[in-house]
Amino acid sequence: MWAGNVWRASLFGVPCRRPAQSALAQLRGILEAEMEGIREAGNWKSERVIMSRQGPHIHVGGVSGGILNFCANNYLGLSSHPEVIQAGLQALEEFGAGLSSVRFICGTQSVHKNLEAKIARFHQREDAILCPSCFDANAGLFEALLTPEDAVLSDELNHASIIDGIRLCKANKYRYGHLDMADLEAKLQEAQKHRLRLVATDGAFSMDGDIAPLQEICHLTSRYGALVFVDE
Repeated sequence: MWAGNVWRASLFGVPCRRPAQSALAQLRGILEAEMEGIREAGNWKSERVIMSRQGPHIHVGGVSGGILNFCANNYLGLSSHPEVIQAGLQALEEFGAGLSSVRFICGTQSVHKNLEAKIARFHQREDAILCPSCFDANAGLFEALLTPEDAVLSDELNHASIIDGIRLCKANKYRYGHLDMADLEAKLQEAQKHRLRLVATDGAFSMDGDIAPLQEICHLTSRYGALVFVDE
């Protein structure tokens, strides 16, 4: 019988000590060694605690005076915009703090549907779906669209969210050279045996600043009967 996650019954019914503590000690030793290796390689990242609103100028704990912030995604300054803050306060008053459930069960509210309708109209599409983050959107897309009968062709420098999403799906996977249209065409020819072919690319590759040649990609996919997914 189990008792406090320590004891277990042996094959002959005689209680024996479960080596839980030694296993935890072993795990701790492994993790400490890995963390030390990260430190020695110069890859250790410590948190910088922001003591102010997000913006181009922020106050960080342990640093006197303000510093410039070049690493946030707050390109338009909307996170601290007075109208956005006021809208957030109004939403808190009307809908409360949090959904209390995932959208699929009982977490869909009128604000979601209204925003999705506006986004769909803006992009001239039938509908739109809100996701908690861009990463989640890419992580969930490919598994929903593709099966083992299909193929996905991915630029080798696509964002990590695209790569993770492709890994989660069961489609056949092809990787073509970064912005290499000749290689993409060769992979499209190789993938013709599959039911659907989907070419996945960033529109703007944020780490390198490259822009995908969408006209050429669409020309190739049209020639070979494939679909195009662009992460913007």
